[in-house]
Amino acid sequence: MNSRCPLVTNRLLLSLWMLALVAVALPGCFGFTEVTVADDDPFEPVGNTSADGGSLDAGEEVDSDEPDGADDSNSADEPDSADGGDGADETDGSDGGSDEVDQGDDADQGDDADQGDDADQGDDADQGDDGAAPPDPVDDNAAVVVSHNFPDAMDCGATATVSVVMENTGAATWLRASGYKLGTVDDEDPFYGSDTRVWLSEDDEVAPGATHSFTFLLEAPGEPGLYLSDWQMVHEFVQWFGDVVSHEIEVDCVDTPAQPVPLEPDLSTVTWLHTDVSQWPETATLSSVTMSGANLCLDYDRANDWPVFNFNGTAVVGNPWIFIWENDQWYGATWEWLRPGQTCKASSSVAGDHIKQAPFGQFSGWVPTSGTTYWFMVSGLARTSDRNIEERTNLVPFVWP
Repeated sequence: MNSRCPLVTNRLLLSLWMLALVAVALPGCFGFTEVTVADDDPFEPVGNTSADGGSLDAGEEVDSDEPDGADDSNSADEPDSADGGDGADETDGSDGGSDEVDQGDDADQGDDADQGDDADQGDDADQGDDGAAPPDPVDDNAAVVVSHNFPDAMDCGATATVSVVMENTGAATWLRASGYKLGTVDDEDPFYGSDTRVWLSEDDEVAPGATHSFTFLLEAPGEPGLYLSDWQMVHEFVQWFGDVVSHEIEVDCVDTPAQPVPLEPDLSTVTWLHTDVSQWPETATLSSVTMSGANLCLDYDRANDWPVFNFNGTAVVGNPWIFIWENDQWYGATWEWLRPGQTCKASSSVAGDHIKQAPFGQFSGWVPTSGTTYWFMVSGLARTSDRNIEERTNLVPFVWP
């Protein structure tokens, strides 16, 4: 054998081996996909792999979601760089389009949610339509004028007793302690100079829906003209509230002869601001009314005889009376209490802030006028409903100094 044969043979084998290597490498260079056979099953067919890398049973179909024309050997998750073919790009493009549609659907769903919100708002409106409208809240402070009796005309300097009836249409109860009053608008009135308020009494309690009559004394200005008197409820230091009652009054200063004051009050025609004692028998004698220093003394003979009554811890036996000629009529009022044996009281207590009844109420500012004749009397307890004896004295005149 030729000595060169082994060498040729070796070179031929080497060439075949290199051709085999080239055959293995060429598919990757020309776009073919290398198929890797699993180590545990080297004989499994190459084309029967599922999208998730698992094997398919015989007869099992490929997932229907796989795009037409896509390489069965390519996984749906295969990146674009793994396949340089146009078909893979088209497949990827269809996937991308599907993603865009899904996003649009999601946006539509968000819009639907917004529409639902709008529908909720509509439901709220429907609830308002189905039921009656809720009532307006009631203010704590509210009032309406029921009536009044202001005069249309007055003489210069004349006085007139006026009543204003107000209805409480608010939610709060009117109490003196709470600061509810009838007041002059703007805190001034040409007919009411002594004070700008008409107060409730301690016992007054005007509940919501109830009415109250405020009674007070007007005094006309000294100059003729047309004047306005206006009033409104006030919750002191809180607010003015409710209807305003206003009335124009013509004041005339034509001189008219003064009517003579009756010599003595007729008890049957007196306007009693406290208990009417006109029917009580005259069993005691008032001998005199005098001014002694700062005291007014009523010398009556039963100061130590009438039964003693305990009034709020104080022993009392009677009440002194004053009779005032006002508005062409007599008013009778008590202003103090008399203890056993007592006949004198402070002259300063003879005033509206002790009488406490309209038109000579607590804040009326009334005091006796110098040179005016007043009549006085003493009786058993008559200022309240408490009684010790229903007897009285005679009446005695006194000119106020």
